[in-house]
Amino acid sequence: MKKIVILLLFVSAIMSAQETEFTFDNTKGMTDFVVNNVEGKTASEIFKKVIEWIKITYKNPDKVILSTIENEYVRFEGASGSFYSINMGLLGKSYQDTKYQIEISVKDGKYKFDIISMENYLAPSQYTRGGWSDNMLFNGNLDKETLEKTVFRKDGTLRSTWKNINDVPVYFNELNKSLFESITTSVKKNDGW
Repeated sequence: MKKIVILLLFVSAIMSAQETEFTFDNTKGMTDFVVNNVEGKTASEIFKKVIEWIKITYKNPDKVILSTIENEYVRFEGASGSFYSINMGLLGKSYQDTKYQIEISVKDGKYKFDIISMENYLAPSQYTRGGWSDNMLFNGNLDKETLEKTVFRKDGTLRSTWKNINDVPVYFNELNKSLFESITTSVKKNDGW
């Protein structure tokens, strides 16, 4: 009986384990969100550090912060033209301007880094009116069948068009790492300037 209880506790621990890094794979696509533990920090302290990080990281912090509930969450928008690309064969990487929304939810001792949406810009041409559109690879719950038809081959390898797709989770992991370091390290103010 003791062994069954231990086994059940072990299985429940595995089931409730939360992702700590973004990945993109052939079974579920992009990781939905990651949770980082920051021992010894209250929700209020984490929230304050998140706001400070946004103010340091983004050029116009008042414009990128979309919504906040003090000591609970911050939703903000960012943009980049250098992390999402499609492989164009002999032409190489074709980068697309990308904007994204991230929500940081805070609790005592941890925060959740959640990518809410991701959009790409397509320039208008004679064939399309262009503009911003949802990136379906990162905005929905993709099933294995859809991923195999669009991004991966049946053997699990990436199709050539999408061979750079892992640049996206790397970008968000670096962003999250920057936030984590900002929350966990104490920066002394330089009063000797």
